Order: sequence, then C-alpha cells, then structure tokens
Amino acid sequence: MKDKLKICVIMLIAGSFLVFGTSVAYYNTKSLGFDENTKIISKDDEKISVMDFEFYYRDINDFFSKAKKYMPPDPRKVSLEYPIM
Repeated sequence: MKDKLKICVIMLIAGSFLVFGTSVAYYNTKSLGFDENTKIISKDDEKISVMDFEFYYRDINDFFSKAKKYMPPDPRKVSLEYPIM
C-alpha cells in the first residue's frame, strides 16, 4: 500500500510541474510576442478559454445531453442491463 501511495504522490507532483511549466512557457511566449492581453485562463458569458483553446458552454451542454443517453440513471448500480456499445 505504501508503494501505491508513493507512486500517486510522484504522479501528482510530476503533473503539477508539467502544468506549471507549460503555463509559464505559454505566458512568456505570448508576452514576448507583444500580445497585450496574455491570459492563461479566462471566462466570460459564452466560453471558457484555457491558453488558446476555447470551450463554449453551448458545446459542453450538447455533449452532456448526448452522453446522458448512454449513461445509466444511477451510476452506482451498473449491471449488465446497460450494455456498453
């Protein structure tokens, strides 16, 4: 059990370093390219922007409404009644 905990902690630390390093590199690259409004994460009424990727609320809602058809009503009670296709 201790080995699994050590591996999980190492994975979390490595992931946080990866996210932090990527964010710093993105910010420095954008700010050196004379971009006045360098933002790593921003949010407004219609979308969420993470670096240069934009996620629109409308698209997220469409995804969840389509995915809801394939998900069981109670996820704690998954059985063979709901085959995965």
